[in-house]
Amino acid sequence: MSLSIGILTHSTNPRGGVVHGMALAEALCEAGHHATLIAPDVEGSGFFRTPLCITHSIPAARETDLPTLVERRIGEIRDAVRSLHFDVLHAQDPISANALADLMDEGRISGFARTVHHLDPLTHPVLAARQERGFKAATELFTVSTLWADILRNTHGCHAPVVGNGVDPVRFSPVPHGRDATLRARYHLPASRRLILSVGGVEQRKNTLSLLESFLSLHREQIDVHLVIIGGASLLDHSAYRTRFDACLRERGASDHVTVTGPVVDEDMPAFYRQADVLAYPSLSEGFGLCPLEALACGTPVIVPEIAPFTEHLEEPDALWCHPDRPDTLLRTLRHALNVKTRDRFQNSGPATARRFDWRNVASRHLTAYRRLAALPRASSPPSGALNHA
Repeated sequence: MSLSIGILTHSTNPRGGVVHGMALAEALCEAGHHATLIAPDVEGSGFFRTPLCITHSIPAARETDLPTLVERRIGEIRDAVRSLHFDVLHAQDPISANALADLMDEGRISGFARTVHHLDPLTHPVLAARQERGFKAATELFTVSTLWADILRNTHGCHAPVVGNGVDPVRFSPVPHGRDATLRARYHLPASRRLILSVGGVEQRKNTLSLLESFLSLHREQIDVHLVIIGGASLLDHSAYRTRFDACLRERGASDHVTVTGPVVDEDMPAFYRQADVLAYPSLSEGFGLCPLEALACGTPVIVPEIAPFTEHLEEPDALWCHPDRPDTLLRTLRHALNVKTRDRFQNSGPATARRFDWRNVASRHLTAYRRLAALPRASSPPSGALNHA
């Protein structure tokens, strides 16, 4: 039986949960279901790329104060979804999950699903309470790694089956594209330098300062390397950490050797991976880590931390490993990654590793829980004139 499914994300920007939600919606549509991707859209320009599914953009107002922004987004999503009807509603984050929890409290819906990608160490009491409600109120719970399944079970008493992640081998492949040739000029990257790529912006969780220290040590030995840090669209405030990063660059006189682009257009992501000699991804905490899969699919060597969740889904030969709290191990691994033989090996092994991760399999792992949700007794009927996606 075909299902109508609303996949909700907190924004249209390419953060992990949004990327996951979009790919899940596309795979569900490919499998014959009717999936709609729903999110607040501050810019009014839609999602970071045009997905192969229906989208529903919710008009959203700008807000700089994070607690106020969270409450505003919850209300915007709640008010928009109140007039929609789906067999299943599935939130990818605490904000959209709280909106659905409000609708359950109103008696408008009978239940909803939630995927926990990771939990943030929040100190603000209201934000922390919203984060907890965002998964405890869910009728069906999923997560993307055994690490977070264990945390949810052992710390919060919640059962969350692991659905994992996937990668699109058509979008991400070693085959050059026309955008590759102009990428460096468009982002003002040096034409003759070997690129060390970091994805996710300048954040403590991404361990960017440790990566910078290792890069600067490497640059003293190999002056033809350049660090490029892309991405970083986030609701959380990372300005204090960014200030420390910028101060380090100035004090070390290294500004000419590092480029921080901020968010980039989605069409350029495969080109960044292919132009890079290595993806350095020494994160201190991740839900899963999608970027290493994308880089591997492009045949690029990847460096990941020897911790969960990476050790769950990648085997020792699949990647290059470091200890995230020891920059000396990252330096050694960067040296190894820049070896020509290493790049040649990953040109073959990387795509083969990535092929183990298929979005169709991820989508299929949701269906049993989706059918339980669809079978729940209907809550109050939507008001007349509601949009019906069934």
